Amino acid sequence: MSPRNSSLQLLTSFVLAYMVLAFAWWAVQLWRENDRLFAVSYELLETRHGGTKHGVNLTELMHTAEYQALEVRRQKHKRMILAEGVFFTLCLGFGLYVISRSARREVDLARQRRNFMLSITHELKSPIAAIRLALETIGKRELQREQLEKLSTNGLRDAARLQTLVEDLLLAARLEDNWHPSPEALDVRAIAQDCVANLLVRFPAANILLDIPPDFPPARADKSGLTAVVQNLLENAVKYAPEGTPVQFSVEQSDSGRFRLRVADQGMGIPDSEKAAVFEKFYRVGNEETRRTTGTGLGLYIVRQVVRAHGGTISVLDNKPKGTVFVVEM
Repeated sequence: MSPRNSSLQLLTSFVLAYMVLAFAWWAVQLWRENDRLFAVSYELLETRHGGTKHGVNLTELMHTAEYQALEVRRQKHKRMILAEGVFFTLCLGFGLYVISRSARREVDLARQRRNFMLSITHELKSPIAAIRLALETIGKRELQREQLEKLSTNGLRDAARLQTLVEDLLLAARLEDNWHPSPEALDVRAIAQDCVANLLVRFPAANILLDIPPDFPPARADKSGLTAVVQNLLENAVKYAPEGTPVQFSVEQSDSGRFRLRVADQGMGIPDSEKAAVFEKFYRVGNEETRRTTGTGLGLYIVRQVVRAHGGTISVLDNKPKGTVFVVEM
């Protein structure tokens, strides 16, 4: 925690403690004042009923209408003080909850922005530097055919990485502006094969297994949206799974007449405490300085937003014996 946040938290705690103590002090004073007024009124009542007598029958006095009214007023004031105390405590508790939630949200947003800036800087600099190096090498040296092909392949891979990044950023911006899908009949097998081909350019060692029935009917969905869902789920599985381990992609018809996508990997898995957070914008499992996988933290956010726009659902399950399973129904 930064010194500024620590000072702010200390000041907030001091102000809240002062408010609680001040209210408690005033509540005690009001309670005492209520008892004092009752005592004064009672003495006046005794004097009035006693007259020139030397004593007052207290039993008779307590059954008089004046005493009963005095006692009712006293109890009413006590209930009022207690009610105001309870109401103030509830308001203070609700205010603390709202302030705490807002503070946590601000901290999370600041962390997400920081993670995004770190990751986007790396995501942009690396492929641009690689493409520039390849072009400079081609322009300055006499290269053989095999060397040119290797440099071209590397340049295309980095260009595809940049294109994916730009498309994710644009789609994320569109999703924030109440994006509405344009459903059409789509061949899920063809979309999955195109996504696998794109991923193999960037991850040649990826082992992606497609399990799609040859007679699977066309699915009604937005083409760009469905492509983003398949692309990001497969890319996420490939990046976080050990190199060469199988990533299984399957499609089946659900009981409700929709289609269900399932992507399973054998990676490190996702802790239960982070399964909901992985769909937040810019969120990535682990620490930004220590993780080795590339990415901006937009992939699963885009997946969830597209699925929701189609009226579908997405869930995260544990794979056996290890890994993660994403299930999408839309």
